[in-house]
Amino acid sequence: MNAPTRPALWAPYLIAFLAALFSGMACDLAVPTSVTPSTTSATKAAASAACPEWRSRKFLGGSFTSDAELNADIAAFLQASADVSRLADQSYAAVTKACVNMGKDLGVPEAQLAARDGDSATAPCTAVANKIKQIIDANAAVSVHYQPPRCQMDANFKAQCEAECGVEVDPGKVVAECEPAKLSGYCQGTCGGQCEGTCTGECQGQCSAKDAQGRCVGECQGTCTGQCSATCHAKCEGQWKAPRCEVEVEQSKVKAECSSNCEASANVRASCQPPKLDIQAQTQAEAMSKLRATLAANLPALIQAQVRLGRQLAGDLEVVVDTGNRLKGQLGAAGAKASACVTTAVSALVDASVKIDVSVKASASVSGKVGASAGAG
Repeated sequence: MNAPTRPALWAPYLIAFLAALFSGMACDLAVPTSVTPSTTSATKAAASAACPEWRSRKFLGGSFTSDAELNADIAAFLQASADVSRLADQSYAAVTKACVNMGKDLGVPEAQLAARDGDSATAPCTAVANKIKQIIDANAAVSVHYQPPRCQMDANFKAQCEAECGVEVDPGKVVAECEPAKLSGYCQGTCGGQCEGTCTGECQGQCSAKDAQGRCVGECQGTCTGQCSATCHAKCEGQWKAPRCEVEVEQSKVKAECSSNCEASANVRASCQPPKLDIQAQTQAEAMSKLRATLAANLPALIQAQVRLGRQLAGDLEVVVDTGNRLKGQLGAAGAKASACVTTAVSALVDASVKIDVSVKASASVSGKVGASAGAG
């Protein structure tokens, strides 16, 4: 089978896939069959020599070009790219492990769990999805409801990164001088406005998932009154951390875009509680008992990849990809090191996008067979 065409360096494939994923169609989509890196080892070695920071993955405070604003913008983009690349690798490995473990638990032949065409995730997940269908067809239906992973952004990193961008980071000054309607940031306490992440509490609007008590534990399209895992807008009963004022950010487009990459990194670096599952089966047959047990042990990793990569971080991934496209056109006078580092990051994002695409689709192929859906059972 031929290797797939690699996605271009922007995110329409991700947006289109999201639409299919959350309308229940993802399990029927064709899955890429190769995650072979786009760069050879020799190319990577040359890139590391030209951009030594890429090896250490520490970019903040680095020197890439003499233009101070552009230098900070590049550093934030490089850090975000490295963080996305790391998450893509971790998620891809977790999806592979979960599907292989499920295959072994369900008696899938070992040959069907082996990697193919450089892709270790698609084959075992496809084999497991087919096995689950056989079990359900021969026994009875199974249903899975889940609470999405609840993640808390790394607000300390966001503040540190935005300081490099030149964005005002004195929380007291920002909160005191900014109009409430233009204030946003991470709220250590109760958010009382729009929440860009997971809202845990009351949602005046549409909530993507609720727990057994009817509280929102997902994205809130409206006003969130409770804990917000990412950016909260306008009102915080507690302490603002890494606050931002739209008026200040609007003074410099470069600073604003630099700050956006800082926020993307902070969200990618978030600490997450795994999804909670409610698995219901109509029979207690041995095959169904094995299925329930392996779903309980391994499906959370697949839901985590599917929801985090395919939904919660979609906007952040698009920010980083868009920045790469923009910076490629601004490097004419930036110097050889800036060019080498940005080119290396762009290549890493291409590889990461393939792993993300495969991880989300492979996970959905399994979760779709058990009708996994967000919300309380």
